Order: sequence, then C-alpha cells, then structure tokens
Amino acid sequence: MNEKELQKRIKEGSILAQVSFELVGNPKEHIETTMKGFMDNIKSDSQITVLNEELGEAEEVQGSKGLWSTFADTEMLVKGLDKFIWLCVNFMPASIEIIAPEELRIKEKEMTNWLNDWLAKLHEIAVSVRQTNVKDETVIKTMNALIQNAVILATEHYHSPADIAKKIGLDEKSLQPFLDALVKQGKLEKKGDSYNHKGGKQDGAKKKN
Repeated sequence: MNEKELQKRIKEGSILAQVSFELVGNPKEHIETTMKGFMDNIKSDSQITVLNEELGEAEEVQGSKGLWSTFADTEMLVKGLDKFIWLCVNFMPASIEIIAPEELRIKEKEMTNWLNDWLAKLHEIAVSVRQTNVKDETVIKTMNALIQNAVILATEHYHSPADIAKKIGLDEKSLQPFLDALVKQGKLEKKGDSYNHKGGKQDGAKKKN
C-alpha cells in the first residue's frame, strides 16, 4: 500500500497502529505454529490490513519448566474504531500504539458498545477462572483422599513415619499433616512415635519386604 492510499484510508476513519502479540506454552514447535495460525486468522479479516509483520523465534522462558514464548510485532491498518476495539477485545494484544490519526473522536454509542464488549470479555474470563478453581479444588480433594487411603493401608504393616513415608513415596515432612489429620479423624491411632491402623496389626508386626 502506497503512502497516498494509506493517508486516504486514515482520513476515512481507519486506524494505523503498532500491535504486538505474545504466546506462552509448550512445546516450542506448537507455540510457533500457533502464533503463525493466530496471525493468519487476523490477516484473513477484510477490515484489517497487516502492513508489516515480524514473527519471533520461540525462546524458553527463564526459570520456567519447559515453557516457551514467542511474539509477533505488527503494523496494521484497521477499518474504524469499532473494528480496532473488537481486535483488542477478542485477540488481546500484549501492547498497542496508535500511530494515526493523532486524535480520535468517539460517539456515545461506540463508547457504550466498547464498554459492553469489554465487560463481556471480563465476565468470560471471570467464569473461566472460577471453573478452573473448582477443578483445582476437586483435584486437590481427590489427591488428599488417595494419599490418606495409601497411608491407612501402609499403617497395616508399617508404623513409624519414616517407614510409612518411604512406602508411599512422600518425605516425612509432607506426610506429617496427613498423619495428624487421620489421627484427628479417628482413622489412625498414635502410640508414642508409632501410628497404627485401627483394627489392624499392632507395633512389631512390620511386614518384611
């Protein structure tokens, strides 16, 4: 697009902006492929013209466990403020910088639509976070129940915290809260430094490996 056509479109209401996108995930090849598809999706929109584009090679996130990040820096021409706001709400760029026009006038209806779109996106994110929290709580409860059952089974033959921890694959420090909880629930009986499964074998009945 030549400069004359560019200025013509800006005068007609289009917005020229620097827009950057970022993605984080794994593996490396997936992140790079996803970013390319992400940009292809944006460029397929007839109201968005990507004038310049730089796709970054994925780099491992420092201090993370196998996470990779990549970016796309673009210069784009977007047809109208409504479409530009739509782009921001639905594609959530990492950063934007409007180059032209220098001043933007927004009508009351446009502001209302923008706020409603933004609120809808925030509500969508909030619902997603709540659902994730519920799933996390369910996973934690399930894991706790599994560990407690493993401890109870182990105490049929192993009674010292060190032996129980070794048997179920936990360190003693991590095991202790489960032992305390099971004693409180009446599922284990503590005698000195030994923990016995109620109704099970007594101290000294340790099974040989």
